[in-house]
This record gives sequence, structure tokens and C-alpha cells, in this order.
Amino acid sequence: MKMAPRFLIPFLLSLLLFSCVTRQEDGAKYSVYVTNTAKFELLSPSAFEENMDRFQNITGHFQGKTHIFGAYIKSSDEEVAITFFNQMGGSVGDLLYTGDSLVANSHFTPPGAKFEYMMADFQFCYCKKELLASGLEASGLRFKCTEQDGKEIRQIFEGDKLVVHIEKEKTRTRLQNLLREYSYDILEGS
Repeated sequence: MKMAPRFLIPFLLSLLLFSCVTRQEDGAKYSVYVTNTAKFELLSPSAFEENMDRFQNITGHFQGKTHIFGAYIKSSDEEVAITFFNQMGGSVGDLLYTGDSLVANSHFTPPGAKFEYMMADFQFCYCKKELLASGLEASGLRFKCTEQDGKEIRQIFEGDKLVVHIEKEKTRTRLQNLLREYSYDILEGS
């Protein structure tokens, strides 16, 4: 197994390099390109389905490599705070999102890294379906949510092309970004 600092840099850099540039709009709002042309404005912290206070074990897959790290998430209607850990339990960075500001601190990513993309992935997995659908539709994307075999299936389409596929179970979530060719397997703790 690799240590988180060794893999966290290339994984986050790769994720950010394959995403288009983001910029702040309308004051301090944040947006990301879900596709090369469809821009999604991040939702407020109050859009999450529930307030979170939990640990997650995350396995990321990108360019044939597997990267394992931990995250502690604490969210409320006012903010989402995430602390990332390496496999030894040492903190490697944190992220604080209030809707009006997004502040990320990490010793392992370059200045100017676009953490908005990581927050967007969390929102695709954990925000209220109706708010997510509305935000994605405003971006010209289509959101579909179904139940299948005890799983909630969330899908984001550009036209008829599936871009993001998410499967949620009680303690496990899998996000696949088919356009950018990366995925996360998230095991929920308490």
C-alpha cells in the first residue's frame, strides 16, 4: 500500500488537471465544469440530505492506480468541513465550504488547486435529490435518481450520454465519473 502523501498529490492533481478551470462568479459563488461545456454552481451546505459527523474510508481509482485515504466530514446547514488523512492517520489537509467561501489547506497540493471539484463530487453523492436535479438542470444536464436492489442510483447525463454514475447503500457509496475516468469507493464510518 502507498502512503497518502505519495499518492494524494498525483491523484488530486490529475483530478484537477482533467477538470476545466473554475472561477468565482456572482460574488463568492463557486462553479465547476461537469463536462467540457456544462457548468454546475455548487449548492449551499444546507442542500445536504443530512448533517454529517462521520469518518469515511475512501479508495480512489485513476489512471490504473488505486489510492486509499480517509476523510472526516462534519457538516451543518452553514458549512461543510472535511479533513483528509493518510493511511497512518496523519492529517494531510482540510477543506471548509460555507457556500460563500471555500478554503482548502494542504501541504501536498499546489497553490491554486481547484477543490471545488472535490466538493462537487460530495454534493453529487450527498445533496438532496430535488435540489441537485434543479442545479444540474440549470447547467443543461439531466439528473436521474432510481432505487434498484436496495441501492439509490444517481446518474448525471449530458444529452443521452451518462457522465456520472453513483450507487448509494447504507454504508457504501461508489461514484464513477465516466467522462474524466476516475472513481471513488466510499465506506461510511460513524
